[in-house]
Amino acid sequence: MKRIPALDSLRGLLLVLMTINHLIWLSGGRSLLQYFTLQPLGQFGAAEGFVMISGLLAGAVYSRTELSDREATGKVLRRAFTIYKYHMVSLLLVMVWFSYCAFALPTVAQSLGSSFNNLGEAPLITIALSALLINKPDYLEILPLYVIFMLILPIALYAFRRGLMWLVLATSVGVWAVSTQIEASLLSSLFETNIQVGYFDPFAWQLLFIGGAAIGFSNAKGNLRWYHPAVATVSLALAALLFAAHHGAFLSMGIHQGVLYSFADKPELGWLRMLNLMVWVYLVATVIRKWPSALVFRPLSYIGKNSLQVFTWHAVLIYFTAPFLSETVLSGYFTLLVLLLTATLWMSSWLQECRKQAGKTLIPVTALASVFVVVLSSSLISKQPKEVPTFAQGESYPLTIKITDIRVEEAGVVVLVYSETDNLMGGAPTAHANHYTSDEAREGITLEALPSGFYGIMAYQDVDGNNTLSFGANGIPSEGFGFSNNPAPQGPPSMALIKFAHHEAQDQTIHLLNLY
Repeated sequence: MKRIPALDSLRGLLLVLMTINHLIWLSGGRSLLQYFTLQPLGQFGAAEGFVMISGLLAGAVYSRTELSDREATGKVLRRAFTIYKYHMVSLLLVMVWFSYCAFALPTVAQSLGSSFNNLGEAPLITIALSALLINKPDYLEILPLYVIFMLILPIALYAFRRGLMWLVLATSVGVWAVSTQIEASLLSSLFETNIQVGYFDPFAWQLLFIGGAAIGFSNAKGNLRWYHPAVATVSLALAALLFAAHHGAFLSMGIHQGVLYSFADKPELGWLRMLNLMVWVYLVATVIRKWPSALVFRPLSYIGKNSLQVFTWHAVLIYFTAPFLSETVLSGYFTLLVLLLTATLWMSSWLQECRKQAGKTLIPVTALASVFVVVLSSSLISKQPKEVPTFAQGESYPLTIKITDIRVEEAGVVVLVYSETDNLMGGAPTAHANHYTSDEAREGITLEALPSGFYGIMAYQDVDGNNTLSFGANGIPSEGFGFSNNPAPQGPPSMALIKFAHHEAQDQTIHLLNLY
């Protein structure tokens, strides 16, 4: 199959967006970049587009008429094994890094979240289940999904070639429809250990890959008659409507992010997310059809055509740099650091290009290794134990708490201040607990005389008025929430992650996470 530069550019763009988002999330930071990288066009993001394009290209590449069923299956399985090897390399590197931090640098391990907690609890079975693609740590889930989908691709291609595409698509849609009924948590009880099944439900996300493969197959065979001006017009109107709703144009009608997300669940690939993605896929395809070079941007194509190697590099990069970035989240140069680290994607693509030419790997390997040495050194230095502050007995100081990123104006904000010895998991805070309006929380709440000591703060928007943080069926909070130190927890945070020393008058700003 002849390369399509526009698709390479799109894959490159999606890789950049994912890398920026993951660098920010794993380090617990915030950046204006997220207005452009985190679902800027509607209720879908970079991962959905990446999986669909992967399916589209796979369906086109392995459906060539000169390939027999056996030959196509052999090529698909070899590609799946290649993807698997890259995933295992990134997984083992991150596991070694996490294990070293857990034993030698526990403060560094805290900044890596809960991604590998089961590695310390049951190392052998965790490694074994990870090798079997059953255990999938945070941010290391896309390649395992890709391997699984590639393993079922030969069956789909076999059916496509025999005119049974309708049956494959009907089965795929049926599995997607019942995916919410499949309890992945059953795996933990089956293996009697804590298993991270991954953020994305493979039974739902297979629809993206299989749907993309069907499009790629039909287009390669020349029997896909997809374009019609009326359909393009309707797609444009739908895209504009969903874009407006996504950016708050209908808040007066009660249509906010919470309502939209209830129909656009990301892990389960809600129907609104699928619809929103498909209208943009149609519009992008229309642009490529009419103006083939319009979406071509050579710097993005350069990394897009080496997407496997670049994605693998990104997976390692975000974990190795998280400790360093977590120390700079409140600095003015945090965004610049994220951009500089993202720029190393081009270096990894350059390494792959040079690897194809014998004898030209030394310079890029040395350059890439140098980046790691600098970043790791900075990470370890920045996480050295700091001097524990001393507290004057009986002294009290004012604490001002400000809440930002409040999404639902009419909903109040609950602010909870925990003492260091309080129980975060269900225990009542002993220092402070109160309900405030959005304006009060945004302007700042001042506790005039808080005794010196260590404290942790939790804040959340009480949208449904039940005086507790509510969760959706997928286990993700359905209301905005945040903690002191602004971590990006992958589960309930520990006091060590959110506590701060209070021994002088100070301000604490909490950025709410709106994951719904």
